[in-house]
This record gives sequence, C-alpha cells and structure tokens, in this order.
Amino acid sequence: MALSRRKLLTRGLALAAAGLWVPRRLAAAPVPSAERKFLFVFARGGWDTTCVFTPLFGNPYADVEADATTAEANGITYVDRATRPSVRGFFERWGDQTCVLNGVEVRSVTHERCRRIVLTGSSDAASDDWPTNIAARSALSLACPYLVLGGPAYTAKFTSEVVRVGSDGQLSDLLSGEALERSTLPVVRMDGSLEALGDTFVRERAAQAAASASSGGAARYAARYATALEQLDQLRDAGAGLDLGGGPTGCSVDVVGNASKIFDCFELGLSRCGIVESLGWCDSGWDTHADNTLQDVNFEDLFRYLDTILLDLEGRTSVSGAPLAEEVTIVVISEMGREPTANTWGGKNHWTYTSAMLIGAGVRGGQVIGQLDDNAHGVPVDLATGDTAEAGTALTAGHLGATLYALAGLDPLEINPQYEAIAGALV
Repeated sequence: MALSRRKLLTRGLALAAAGLWVPRRLAAAPVPSAERKFLFVFARGGWDTTCVFTPLFGNPYADVEADATTAEANGITYVDRATRPSVRGFFERWGDQTCVLNGVEVRSVTHERCRRIVLTGSSDAASDDWPTNIAARSALSLACPYLVLGGPAYTAKFTSEVVRVGSDGQLSDLLSGEALERSTLPVVRMDGSLEALGDTFVRERAAQAAASASSGGAARYAARYATALEQLDQLRDAGAGLDLGGGPTGCSVDVVGNASKIFDCFELGLSRCGIVESLGWCDSGWDTHADNTLQDVNFEDLFRYLDTILLDLEGRTSVSGAPLAEEVTIVVISEMGREPTANTWGGKNHWTYTSAMLIGAGVRGGQVIGQLDDNAHGVPVDLATGDTAEAGTALTAGHLGATLYALAGLDPLEINPQYEAIAGALV
C-alpha cells in the first residue's frame, strides 16, 4: 500500500514510543564501495567448536565424534563427517574467502555475559557492540544504520543507530499500517487534501520547534524530530515494498530470509550493519548440555544456510554500482564454546574458548588463525601474520572487535587502545 507522509510520520512516532526505532539522519548519497557493510550471523547457545573448527583427534581430554575426520579445503582445515555435507560443500565453495579464528576467549561461562563480551569485548553494560559502533561511524546518513532481525544487540551511547524489527515483526507492521488497523484506539481517516494540509502543518511546527529550541535536550529532540520526517520520506521512496518482517517460519527461524532482508537494505543504501540469529534445528538451540548430538544437525543446517546466503549475495548490486559482495563482510559467531569432555548426560557444558568466521570483503581467506592446545585453551598468535607464536597474543573477543573495526576502515586503537586488530586476517 502507498504510504503518505502523515501515515509514515504517525508510524515513525509510534516506533520511537515503542523503543523499536530512534530516528537518525537522511541518506544523501550512494554508498561508496569503501563503506564496507557487515552481516552478523549469531548462533545462540554456544557451539561445540570440535565438531567443525578445532580438530582435537588424539587428545585424551576431548570427546570427539568417532566417525569424524580431519579434512582440508581451500586452505581451511576442519572436521569432516558424512552427516555434515554442507560443511564440506561450504569450505569447498567459499573457503578461499573465509578466515577461521580459533581459540578466541570470552572469559565467562554464563550466557548473557558471554553474549555481551563476544559482541562488545567487555561485560560493561555501558559498552556498544561492534555493529553499533561501526554503524555510528558511517560517513553516510542512513535511515536504518544497524538493522536487528534476530540475536542480541547491546547499545549505550549510540542507541539511535539501532533499528529493531521486534520479535514478531512489529516494525514491518507499523510501517505497513497493519499495527494501526489492529489498534483499539480511534483512527481519524482523512482525504488527500486534508493529509497534505496535515503534512504541511506538522513540518512547519517541527521547523519552528527546531528554530526556537534552547540548547541541550530540547534542541536535540527537535533536531531528531525534524530528521525523522526526512527519514520517513526516505523509507517511503527507497523502501517501497520493503518487507522487514521477522520471526519464525515453520518450526525454525528463517535465517536465510532474514539475511536476504538485510541485503535488501544494503542494496537500497538504508543500512550498514545487520544481524540474524541461528537457533539450531527447529529452534532446538545450541546449548547442548544433555544431548551434544544436536550440534551435528545444527552445524549442517547453519552451513547450508550460509551457502545459500552467499549465493544470494553474489547476485546483488550495491547502490554504488559495484557487486554487493565486494562491499559485505559476513561475521559468524556464537557466545561461547563447549567443554571438550562430555558430561554424564551425553552433553557438553560451557567453555570459555570459541571460534569465529570472517567471510568476504576485506578478509584474507583460505586460512585458519589460532588453535587449541592439549588443554583446549587458545594458543597465542602473531597478530601481524596470524601465525602461531609462543610469544604472541592470546586472542580475545576484543581482538575480534578490533579486526572488525579495521575491516570497517576505522582505527581500532582510537576506539579501544587495549586491543589491536588481527592484521593477518585482513587483505
């Protein structure tokens, strides 16, 4: 349905009131190819890295799948198993664009704390996460800087960068008008001429408020309100027909569909970062305390999704005119790993060391950086080369974040001087 300025304004104010959307700026120019974009794929619950990323065969401390083997494709050493053909197919197709980071420590074994650490590098509630910080430092004016279709998002200073679709796709319903249609509140119907008068009145009042506002909070609110009007026009013009509905499809969250919606926003120049969530097979989760065999089917599903996502990306074009794949880095993470030794219930408990994958633009692919030692602890690496080095640096989530900042064209040390980027992972 076509959306008038007044309807969009009403829905934009409803978004702000619901905490789903805090307006920012209006996009003024096409996205240059140097403005790298990021899709985060988050596996909620903590994956068992020994199923794919960290072969520990022959390690008496590790309980590994008896019928699995070590394999190699495009420079990536991984764990292969007949029940996970999509893992093998992924590395055979995309391994030359993929860098695996192993032995990344999150220094906690509680879910919420680990999620915050792996996405911010800190347990501090005042920390913004990697995608928020990247979106906040965009050189462009974006209507939806960081689009959250699933997974955790942590913001403090830059809350206005984050656009949450809501667990049931509330954002899409507000933009389409369905939320208002279902509202129990009275809705005043206007013809076109009255809506035009209403638009003019609202814009004039907004301009007057911005001009007369004193310094401080009033001035900031007035400026953001005026910006909201412009952003709503942008969503109407650039995002006509854009479906931002989230939520599950069938028995499982639609990882591929949600990633596709974020790519739509990348193509339209509306967003720089986005996140989707994997909840495992039929939303069974990755937190396998009682049955670690679920990790097998979860990884098979995840890598099948990743293959489809990358094929989708290859067929898209950025607003800059370049292939969108040349501007997008995909980051695949989970909040923690799982203890190498099985527990008495046939599952595995939490472990502070995890792995991550960087795929695509700006990534030096075809390599694995980091590994686990005999105690399943991370081995230090030379950040400059990515090689294992006794005198090197123990990898933490902070180094992952610094690497993402470098990929975004930012100086990691200006944002957090405590962590350097893993330069060996970068082109």
